[in-house]
Amino acid sequence: MLKKRILSFLGAAALTAALTFAVVSLSPSNGFTSGSMQEGMSYEVCGVSPDAIVASLDGNGASADLITYWIGYNATYLNSYMQYYGGGALDWDYVMSDGTAMPDYIKNDVLTTVKQELVIENLAEKYGVELTDEQRAAIESEEQSFIEQYGSEEAFEEELAKLGLRRETYERITSANYLYQNLYKLYLTEGSALYASNEDLAAYAAAQGYITADHILLTTVDTATGEALSDEAIAEKKALAEELAEKLKNYTGDDLASYFAELADEYSEDPSRASNPTGYTFTTGSMVQEFEDAAYALDEGAVSDIVESRFGYHILLRLPLDKDTAAESVREAYFSDFIDKQLESAKVATSEQFDALDAKALYEAIVAAQAEG
Repeated sequence: MLKKRILSFLGAAALTAALTFAVVSLSPSNGFTSGSMQEGMSYEVCGVSPDAIVASLDGNGASADLITYWIGYNATYLNSYMQYYGGGALDWDYVMSDGTAMPDYIKNDVLTTVKQELVIENLAEKYGVELTDEQRAAIESEEQSFIEQYGSEEAFEEELAKLGLRRETYERITSANYLYQNLYKLYLTEGSALYASNEDLAAYAAAQGYITADHILLTTVDTATGEALSDEAIAEKKALAEELAEKLKNYTGDDLASYFAELADEYSEDPSRASNPTGYTFTTGSMVQEFEDAAYALDEGAVSDIVESRFGYHILLRLPLDKDTAAESVREAYFSDFIDKQLESAKVATSEQFDALDAKALYEAIVAAQAEG
């Protein structure tokens, strides 16, 4: 469906976040306009021109048809959600626990979505990020496929109008994910204005609680089936664990990490040892609980007692943070956090015409238009 394909461009994994929008008062610098179109869904239903700028972030405006489209999308999603989980259709008279009426709740949610797009566009302008020729060609190809599907450009634009959209706004929506991708590419480009060095990323990882620990694992379960080994086999594993723990306790050399690694290479039955020869770099919630608790309890350079988990017997060595691995682990999260901070500080201004957009009436108009086929 056209509606679903439009939304796919926005890249929900990249842009979604539970954010609180801020609305500021109307001022001449916000760039609001009344628009000139006297047709289109927002005009026919609410008397607001589709090309009217009704919301703004730092001078970057959102048109009434963009708001209309997202009202339809968000209300449709919420209606489906309530039917699936609540057993009934969307109740427009429902009041949220904080006192927000359903129409206002939906419009607030729309502002959060629109703010994401405006922030990405503003960042792209700030850092000189544009669509590539290939991306523009992909958008044109997508449009052409719709035009062929519906038989003409006019028919395609009529389908967009049933969603409350003008063609140029459709193209703006489809550009949003590409701009995000290009900002991320700039972030990965060494020497760019957005580039974060491994030192920066490692410091961020440390602040997020990442640590590095090596371990020796003597398994007490069959790694293929998950079934427990015999009591005799488990007793042998425990005896070996005690022997290795004693060796480590009595070690008097000056390179404990290398000695530990030698023992791990020889005795550890961790199936991931080959891909993690110098240990694991991780944060809370990513390792088996007993392993995690023991690792975080250790000082750097300290060896644990024998730790038992469902996998077997572990002996851990807390190591200095592996900065390269830590940096790679948080590379995407660091960028996402950067975007989130931009979103948190962004203040979206809305006009009286935004207030005039009736969420319920627009949703019902979109549903009716879709039903007409």
